[in-house]
Amino acid sequence: MRRFRCLWLVCVGLLLWGCATTAKYEQMLAAWVGASELDLYRTWGPPNNQYEAAGSKFVSYMRQGQMWVPATAPSYQTIFTGNSAFTQTVGGSPAYNIALTCQTTFEIRQETVVGSRWQGNNCTAK
Repeated sequence: MRRFRCLWLVCVGLLLWGCATTAKYEQMLAAWVGASELDLYRTWGPPNNQYEAAGSKFVSYMRQGQMWVPATAPSYQTIFTGNSAFTQTVGGSPAYNIALTCQTTFEIRQETVVGSRWQGNNCTAK
């Protein structure tokens, strides 16, 4: 039994290790600090928005998508009272759609990336 638990923990650990996370996204963004503005554009493409303030240029990239969550079927519970039986539904949920967004903004000074920030519910990396 103990061997099964250890194997289970290893499997769960490997699955989580391969998951996309916001922490990994932040690590990926941190790697851009010190990179040239030209390299940023070559990799990320043209920005969706840009503006300048206090000697810095800010370029933003927006990623949007949708995720469809299918409906789940209810389970059924039958209650017996005397000579009668009543069946009722328990649980279940309708299908729904989730909007996914990620806006990433890089700060550039003297043609060099000096920082970044992100916001949204889909800013993850593997």
